[in-house]
Amino acid sequence: MTPSSFAFSRSSARAGADLRYDLQISFLDAALGTTKAITLDKLVLCATCEGTGCAPGTEPQVCSRCQGRGQVTQSSGFFSISSTCPQCRGQGSLIVSPCPNCQGLGRTKESKTVQLKIPAGVETGSRLRLRGEGEEGEQGGPDGDLYVFIEVEPHDIFERSGDDIYCRIPVSLVQAVLGGQIEVPTLTGTERVKIPPGTQQGH
Repeated sequence: MTPSSFAFSRSSARAGADLRYDLQISFLDAALGTTKAITLDKLVLCATCEGTGCAPGTEPQVCSRCQGRGQVTQSSGFFSISSTCPQCRGQGSLIVSPCPNCQGLGRTKESKTVQLKIPAGVETGSRLRLRGEGEEGEQGGPDGDLYVFIEVEPHDIFERSGDDIYCRIPVSLVQAVLGGQIEVPTLTGTERVKIPPGTQQGH
């Protein structure tokens, strides 16, 4: 890339778009944390032209209408009105020989897999951000970010209320009246719990 085309690229740099990904995870993964592999399609710099949009061996040409300014001026009496150049659409240059791989866009679609670390305790509606994993920027602009929105599947036994986990365990009438010990499920196995005598329903 020549110094002149580099200067033009810097002036027209644009940030890549942010992306959204909706991810459904199990109740236990949400409670304990996990790592998930996410595969998504996004725009990346064209490997053939390295993002210039020009065929190999060529470069953008200065727009003949605006002389590279990206603006054209029309005079009417004492007034002058500037507007975006209709020929180059404000870019200041034109791609005469487009890249055959990206058709002059400078970017192509690519499938990419990223690893997402999900912290323990996320809940439905939680949003996780992966910096720089959105679409790649244009003409040297920064890459966008990837936002992952979490949806937690319901569990057959457990329910969540804030940071607390609840489960309903049936006990016999004798156990409720006289007390005793029962095994109850937890997120990581089973535990023995003492039932005090005279335990009421819903305790």
